[in-house]
Amino acid sequence: MEKHTILYLQDKDLHELGVDDMAATIRDVEMTFSLAAGEDSLTPFKVAMEWPVEKYGSQNRINAMPAYLGGEVNMAGVKWIGSNPDNVNHGLPRASALTILNDPVTKLPVCIMDGTSISAMRTGAAGGVAVKYLSKPDSKVLLVFGAGVQSRTQLEAACCVRPSLTECYVYDPFTEKAEAFAREMSEKLGVSVTAVTDPKPVCQKADVVITATVASEPILHSDWVSPGCTYVHIGGNECTYGTILKADKIVFDVWRDVLHRQGSTAAVMGAKGLLPDSRIYADIGDIISGKKPGRESDKEYIYFNAVGMGAEDIAVGTRLYRKALEKGVGMVLPYWG
Repeated sequence: MEKHTILYLQDKDLHELGVDDMAATIRDVEMTFSLAAGEDSLTPFKVAMEWPVEKYGSQNRINAMPAYLGGEVNMAGVKWIGSNPDNVNHGLPRASALTILNDPVTKLPVCIMDGTSISAMRTGAAGGVAVKYLSKPDSKVLLVFGAGVQSRTQLEAACCVRPSLTECYVYDPFTEKAEAFAREMSEKLGVSVTAVTDPKPVCQKADVVITATVASEPILHSDWVSPGCTYVHIGGNECTYGTILKADKIVFDVWRDVLHRQGSTAAVMGAKGLLPDSRIYADIGDIISGKKPGRESDKEYIYFNAVGMGAEDIAVGTRLYRKALEKGVGMVLPYWG
């Protein structure tokens, strides 16, 4: 019987292979959205295992996110990601992930890789794809709420698809974090990033607004967003109901997944009957594939929310896995035989 091995890729291997390439990750995620909107994919619901907030004091969870993508990806797998906000107080990342790839024919595992950097990059890229298709082509002003890892990749992705963004701002209740973020990202991206202590005035003039926080109460209000704005909602309950209902177009990565997960303001509204399907304009895959137009006017206020799909991690992970095979990177582990 033929022997079978699994390739193991550590985070350092993935950085050697280019996991930090945002432009490539955006292409992966854009392709994922397009495939997910067609018939050549399997994207089951995310399975969330959550510890009670009342007992543990924070949003502790481990999620399993399986998927299969056809097309040029042609790979199956699963993302297994744990999250504990208290980790940062102990020098540990809030989120940690593994991505497992399986041959779609034999179903045998072929690669196990650290999924933490992949997860951060692909979530930023999802926001970048939304900015690409939903924001004004000449967008200049961006405001991001939150100064964590995810805000960094969101800002990087937005600037990648919209080089016209020349005024970027960051708000975080911890001013020192916001100022450190501004210094770091200004140098990394070569654009002006400024920390603000009052987000409202900047928000009202922003072309792109991104919330990527762990806030449990609304931090964005309907009178803070203006006509022409694109709001990319990445976190949980970060905005008021009115902020969503005010939108001319309401777009999701996958609305059925958002509704199932019940992790964001929009999902809660859907469950309460306050956001009927008739108000949903499109899943972004339908816009990418040309089934529906994206932005049609500079005056449109467009809302986008993403719950995240394991398929995105499979697409990015597959690109890196195949590159590792070409370059001989990683550790080969015996599996059976």
